[in-house]
Amino acid sequence: MKKFIVIRIALSILTVVLVWVIGIFLAPSTTVLSANAALGQMSNSDTKYVESIAGMNIGTMFSGTPGLVLLFALIIIWGSLLLNKRK
Repeated sequence: MKKFIVIRIALSILTVVLVWVIGIFLAPSTTVLSANAALGQMSNSDTKYVESIAGMNIGTMFSGTPGLVLLFALIIIWGSLLLNKRK
C-alpha cells in the first residue's frame, strides 16, 4: 500500500510540474491573443467590438485550461485510491 502512495505522490508532483511548464508556454500566447483582441475595441464598429470580446474570452479560456487539466489529472491519480478504500 505504501508503494502505491509513493507512486501517486510522484505522479502528482510530475503532473504539477508538467502543467506548470505548459502554463509557462501558454501564457505569452494568451497575452498576445488578448492584446490583439483588445486593440479591436478601438475600431468604430460593432462587429469589431464583438470580435474583440470573443477574442479576449478565448485568451482567458486558454489560460485556465492547464488548471482544469491539473484538476482532472489529480482526480484520476487519487480517485482510484479513494474508491478502493470504500471496498
